[in-house]
Amino acid sequence: MTPIISGIFDIVVGCAMLLIFLRFMVQFTGIERKEPQVTFLYQLTQVVDVFARIFPTVGGGRVSLSAVALLFLLRLIFIWGVLDIMKIDSQYIGFFNSTEYNMAMIDYLNRYFSPYMLFFVAGITLVLDFLRLSQLLIMASFVISWIVFFSDKLHPALALLGNLSEPIIAPFRKIIPPVGMFDLAPMIGFFLIILLETIIQTLGIYLIKL
Repeated sequence: MTPIISGIFDIVVGCAMLLIFLRFMVQFTGIERKEPQVTFLYQLTQVVDVFARIFPTVGGGRVSLSAVALLFLLRLIFIWGVLDIMKIDSQYIGFFNSTEYNMAMIDYLNRYFSPYMLFFVAGITLVLDFLRLSQLLIMASFVISWIVFFSDKLHPALALLGNLSEPIIAPFRKIIPPVGMFDLAPMIGFFLIILLETIIQTLGIYLIKL
């Protein structure tokens, strides 16, 4: 692949994964399809509804296994593209440049390929990306909370981002409930997710070399 083609490929796959992740989080949050803030997102991700005929929705209709299956499929496509790109120059990965850890895992897969390792690398890099996006949602909710504090007005798009972080923060609020104006749950959740990310990275390196 040429640098231009690889860049286009990565942008398309990266945008598709981001949209499906947002669709997963919207459904997981329990935001209904008819809400004006998410109507367009549901229209863009109708392929999730098609896959739902094969992969059921669980957790009271909030956990979309079809979205997870699509994300996994897109990650396999991304890995295939990166392996093909690496035949020329691994620095041309595109706009959605993956993390060094993910690229190291894919590079290891390129050198010691096996079907088992392909699915393992796809799975673990997908989990790590989910954790990183969860961190970004928590950071966004923290910023939004300060915007609300200093201003009574909040754009619907920002309100949506704040709502998407709630399912991630809620379990930590059960452990550390808010005290007055202080809500430490987002901060605790953020650092615990970083810790979990580090553990998964270490475990991934160990397992892939077995």
